[in-house]
Amino acid sequence: MSAPENAPEGMRRRALWAVAALPIGLAAAAAAKAPARPAGEDLASRLDRLEAKEAVARVLNDYARANDRVDEALLRSCFWPESRHHHGGFDGASSDFIGFAMKILRAVKYTAHHISNIAVDVKGDRAFSECYYFAHHRRDAKTGGGEEDAFFEGRYIDRLERRGGVWKIIQRRGLSDYSVVSPAATPIASWPAGQHSGRFPDDDYYAMRRAFEAG
Repeated sequence: MSAPENAPEGMRRRALWAVAALPIGLAAAAAAKAPARPAGEDLASRLDRLEAKEAVARVLNDYARANDRVDEALLRSCFWPESRHHHGGFDGASSDFIGFAMKILRAVKYTAHHISNIAVDVKGDRAFSECYYFAHHRRDAKTGGGEEDAFFEGRYIDRLERRGGVWKIIQRRGLSDYSVVSPAATPIASWPAGQHSGRFPDDDYYAMRRAFEAG
């Protein structure tokens, strides 16, 4: 932005001041939008917080994968032994909820659980997280005859603790916001063999992971 060469001197000065002030204004706006950083937080603390958030997200995603692979050991590894669980009509120990969930998972034919919108706050060895879930269960129709697809969505609100460098859930609140059931278009038996996800220990994930770890 500039004033014409034949503009009055006062106008030209105001234009120059506007140009000079522009970078300062942009810098101030950027600073205002930047997330607040805890006072006195050093680089090591910031790095630890970032690593903690990544570890918490891993726990949340492991929970989803454990459900889909029906991997009870992995599912239990997401929770400390004294963890509490409140989801739907269940309100008790997370270890008991896992036993309840495994009966459902083993009875259905296929599941897919998706985790998104993960938000994590960390304070030392404690963390607070929220995430959204979307789940699909293929199961025998409850009305009798054929199969049906059940879809669920909601949120998980968790408190987690780090012990010995390991993050696990110490309290979970599961909220169920929406569900719908519809008749399946085709039975799962008609799906092409060898092209779909399996369960522990037969799913390709486990063999490929063993090969990866073996180097």
